[in-house]
Amino acid sequence: MKETVAEATPPTEGITEVSSAQDSSDQPETRHMHGWALASLTLAFMSICLVLAIDNTILSTAIPQITNDFHSLNDIGWYGSSYLIAQMALLPTCGRLYAFYNIKWVYCISLVVFEIGSIIAAVAPNSVALIIGRAISGLGAAGLVSGTTTILSYCVSLKKQAMLSPIVLGMYNIGSAVGPLVGGSIADNKKLTWRFIFWINLPFGAVGLVLVWFTLRKPPPAVKGELPWKQKLQQLDLLGATILLGATSCLNLALQWGGISYSWSDSKVFGCLIGFGLLLVAFLYLQFRGKENSNTPLHIFRSRTVSASCGFMMLVQVAIVLHSYFWPIYFQSVKGTNARDSGINLLPLIVSNSLGTLCAGSVASRFGHYVPLMWIGPLIMAAGGGLYQIVRPDSSRGQWIGFQILSGVGYGSCSQMPILAVQVVLNKPDIPSGLVMIMFFQMLGGALAPSVGQNLFTDSLLQNLKTVEGIDGAAVVSAGASGFRAIVPPDLMIAVVDAFNAALKDVFWVALATPALAWIASLAMEWKQLPDTRKEKKNQVIALPGGEDPEAGEVRGKP
Repeated sequence: MKETVAEATPPTEGITEVSSAQDSSDQPETRHMHGWALASLTLAFMSICLVLAIDNTILSTAIPQITNDFHSLNDIGWYGSSYLIAQMALLPTCGRLYAFYNIKWVYCISLVVFEIGSIIAAVAPNSVALIIGRAISGLGAAGLVSGTTTILSYCVSLKKQAMLSPIVLGMYNIGSAVGPLVGGSIADNKKLTWRFIFWINLPFGAVGLVLVWFTLRKPPPAVKGELPWKQKLQQLDLLGATILLGATSCLNLALQWGGISYSWSDSKVFGCLIGFGLLLVAFLYLQFRGKENSNTPLHIFRSRTVSASCGFMMLVQVAIVLHSYFWPIYFQSVKGTNARDSGINLLPLIVSNSLGTLCAGSVASRFGHYVPLMWIGPLIMAAGGGLYQIVRPDSSRGQWIGFQILSGVGYGSCSQMPILAVQVVLNKPDIPSGLVMIMFFQMLGGALAPSVGQNLFTDSLLQNLKTVEGIDGAAVVSAGASGFRAIVPPDLMIAVVDAFNAALKDVFWVALATPALAWIASLAMEWKQLPDTRKEKKNQVIALPGGEDPEAGEVRGKP
């Protein structure tokens, strides 16, 4: 007799996209981990999640120092977006690798690729090499992000996943909070310099690699491992991933060059925009033609909740990334602080973000409604961005701390709601696809924000500096966000600092506009409620023969 709660745990339980659904009876039976093996795997994932989270935020406070060394203020956008573009464009493809190949090897290779990218960035002789290293790390991160959830779904029972997931994923909040502080402290150290930011990835990655390698001695078989290699290549949709990578890169180049390096009417800028449009059309055509073999299942966007959630996530992500990247520019260029102190000054934004996320999750879980949080959060976030317009070089600590808290609470209270929404409105086979799309648009917003912000900031700064007599605007921009103080005469310093502050105000107008647009997108959300898990659990208990505990077996799917 088969228990009513018997179920398989294929990779599709995570966010990894699998091209064609299979019946649970066709999935490989998985024996769940216990004891030291489970503890080792958890420790490995915690170590890797920590380093991935740190890598997302640690660079923000070190960017001014990097621009000083490489004289590359115009490359600010690429330092963050190259990592995010590669991670975003290759996330669906890397996720599918776990369905076709040995999960242990795929995960370990992804980790090695991430570390190779860190080494390249650490020894980079110029700005271009640093950007390449960041892109390679983004490729590895795409495999690690999708792999963590997939391996947990293979090797850990649902009961233990509920306990372990907050611990593992909680490392993202910790890493995000300490990243700017660690980055600033390292950048200010004359012996370590900013390059050590990338070297510290190696010990964390090494610990994770060793633990995963020896813990997964006999990994469960891939759910589609028996497919011929030609079918595997087709379902990976490498062509689609390459086209998407090219399209996003073209858009990023156009946003960086337009109005700064070249005029908007220049053939290079216009050509990039045309290239973006053509590649985007080609990508959409491939997705429509490929259907089950495509990276992006277009049919899920027929749900207005899915479409609204993707747009919402992209817009709020643009705003929070602008806050994360340009508040440190304010502290170092306008306030004259060092990188370490700018990291400390950014903590109100990050801590309030984490607390807002926890509180919003508790509210949504208790009352079952997530749409109201998507209405409230963007408005609070927009207030934080808009209030920057009254920030001055002599603004008090309490003022900018309060503005950061508003932005952080606003983002934290609404940023996780789209993830809940797609799971409520989609059928179970489409949920993994919906989650991948939410992550995709979140990364798209994060990848575009630095380039948009850089374009507005640099263009506005150059225009402002033209009004200051005796100042070479190009030289100030080339010197970097904090290095300009060494070349500007003392009698002109106040005027140049005011020019930096005015340029930052233009950036923060975007941090006001995008949450406002996200609020408009939230109005399209369907008003639905989270399922009553207590009622479902009660029904499961009643359905079991003999009053057995529905969470009792560690090996599920057995007769």
